[in-house]
Amino acid sequence: MQSSNTPPAKAVVADIGGTNARFAVADLASLELAEMRHFLCSDHPTLAHATRAYLDALPEPPAYAAIAVAAPVAGDEIRLTNSPWSFARAELCRDSGLAGVLVLNDFQALALSLPHLQASELAQIGGGEAAPHAPKVVVGPGTGIGVGGLVWSGRDWVTVASEGGHILLAAQDQGEFAVIERLRTGRERVSVERALSGPGLSDLYQAVAALRAEEVPALAPGEIAQRALARSDPIATEALLHFVTWLGRFAGDAALFFGARGGVYLGGGIPAKIIDALQTGAFRRAFEEKGRLRSLLAPIPIYVILAEQAALKGAAAGLRAALAAGGAELTRPQA
Repeated sequence: MQSSNTPPAKAVVADIGGTNARFAVADLASLELAEMRHFLCSDHPTLAHATRAYLDALPEPPAYAAIAVAAPVAGDEIRLTNSPWSFARAELCRDSGLAGVLVLNDFQALALSLPHLQASELAQIGGGEAAPHAPKVVVGPGTGIGVGGLVWSGRDWVTVASEGGHILLAAQDQGEFAVIERLRTGRERVSVERALSGPGLSDLYQAVAALRAEEVPALAPGEIAQRALARSDPIATEALLHFVTWLGRFAGDAALFFGARGGVYLGGGIPAKIIDALQTGAFRRAFEEKGRLRSLLAPIPIYVILAEQAALKGAAAGLRAALAAGGAELTRPQA
């Protein structure tokens, strides 16, 4: 057991979404990842149970962890937005058998990874060069949609958490308004996440079919994307066009919110899988179409994150910084 005054060399990092829980052991000096393992959240009753299962399988489990969760991180009680899991930070630490845990929002973690990504881990869609040390923003559709910012303090990068995916979805024309009205059936409001997510793509497919007075089977978002990219299903093609257009528009909004001249990054589980659709032009046009501010957005580069484990690397970077600052942000097990 290492001295409590000695910073750990390695730590567990985790990325917990609404569907998947990913774990790894991170080298805190290099941010390299090892012992990667993936669980379905539905296979475990709690986050502590999944964490304990991962730790028990390691020959030398680290004492510290950084856990990124798809939820607002405020207060001791954390409730995941698109999952039945909830936990108290101190109880998670105690039940997992850890000496200290850093809990952060999953898009804070993804934002923290941005300075550490290699050029080969990014695919650029339009724009020019990122302005050095200018704010960056990451947007990511997956089970839900997340948003996070990254701002240079003059000494290091500081993350800005956001729940921007829950703002209202806006229509630009009558066709989009009709789609939103379909999505609104049975709901009080339609947030961006209701369209720009995996479940949202499935709902868009059903909405487009209903507006065409056609019946279609319930399809998984991956199947819809495959049909659209293959142009084998006109309804899927239209649904994906709505998806990439709204995603471009929302990414442009996020760039305005954060003044993101340092670049807009697309993460989450979907963008890398539909990169061909994102590169057709509709996405970039929607991003830039901001009226009088078009000239502000046109130079901003957009990058699709190709690295599958970027959030885990960002969680490791966040823990490393927290430990270097004295570890006050970490939760310890209660006596």
